[in-house]
Amino acid sequence: MTKAGKILATGIAATLLLAACTTDKTAATASNEKVVNVYNWADYIAPDTIEKFEAEYGIKVNYDLYDSSPVVDVKMLAGNSGYDVVVNSSQYSSRLTPIGVYEKLDFSRLDNIRHLDQEMIEQTDAYVGTRDYSVPYHWGTTGYAWNVELVRERLPNHPMDSADVIFDPEVVSKLADCGVTLLDGPTDLFPMVLAYLGRDPNAVDDENLAAAEAQLKLVRPYIRYFSNQKMQIDLPSQEVCVAMSWSGDYAAAANRARDAGIDIELRYTMPKEGSGLWVDGLYMPADAPHKDNAYLFMNFLMRPEIAADIVNEVNYANSNKSSREFINPEILNDPAIYPDEETWEILYPILSADPKRERPRTRAFARVKSGI
Repeated sequence: MTKAGKILATGIAATLLLAACTTDKTAATASNEKVVNVYNWADYIAPDTIEKFEAEYGIKVNYDLYDSSPVVDVKMLAGNSGYDVVVNSSQYSSRLTPIGVYEKLDFSRLDNIRHLDQEMIEQTDAYVGTRDYSVPYHWGTTGYAWNVELVRERLPNHPMDSADVIFDPEVVSKLADCGVTLLDGPTDLFPMVLAYLGRDPNAVDDENLAAAEAQLKLVRPYIRYFSNQKMQIDLPSQEVCVAMSWSGDYAAAANRARDAGIDIELRYTMPKEGSGLWVDGLYMPADAPHKDNAYLFMNFLMRPEIAADIVNEVNYANSNKSSREFINPEILNDPAIYPDEETWEILYPILSADPKRERPRTRAFARVKSGI
């Protein structure tokens, strides 16, 4: 090697060493920060949960919100999100864990895990497959909420236990003037319409996707809009009368009506053809900058009183058996939120699809939504 080459090589090595040291120092600095960065659904925590955590630990919570699981999917796959704790839906997280997006948890650092219902965890893990990577946060079902008075004016004798109220054009057309809405995404919508058609709700082959798309296109002219959360406002204000929704959002809509002094009767139905069961968990990205603080935050959320406060606010069931003594009895005894044994018989797990099959399903949904 020439003298100039040796000088150049030495310079490169020094630069690389400096960069490595800088990276290590940056990581060390980040890990020592009194900060935890959290990414969660909107309206999915009690108003004072974060304040209580910050007061006890002196750790600042940077709290970001999202309203669609695919948004989380994209952000996590890109890497370097900066988040320490991510609330993620089971059907999405089960695709991300095998490729190293989330880190296996050290449960010895989560002593409040003892409060969780292990039977429930095992039951859901049979299809979620992310037990080593997550702590169950909330779970629920997919059905439809409806305004009793407005629906009965139009369908006085029609049974409401079938998904025909959102998937049969002859029925939906009679409700179009008072407003029918569907969830804004294929992962909940397509399984439910397939169950209604007597097919495998988790099928993603071309034949089943075509059948689901065709059925949805029949009712598309009568659908007011697609949204995951707007019904929480529009159902109590009577802007819509039937809304495909998640179980807790129905309860949130009912609470909004009550708090606003609106005298209406809202109900939530899981269709007899089948209702989707889903689980949201707490996950730690593999590149989380504040992992120690992430463990503290996760463990804090599993305290029975804290977990109950959240349920009492968001109206979604949890897997924390020790929290039940602190949960509002009206919520605990509401079969729309905590299904009874008979209802469990009609629940199906919402499974993740292989990315190669998820793309055709997403495109089919886009065609339905746009009316193409």
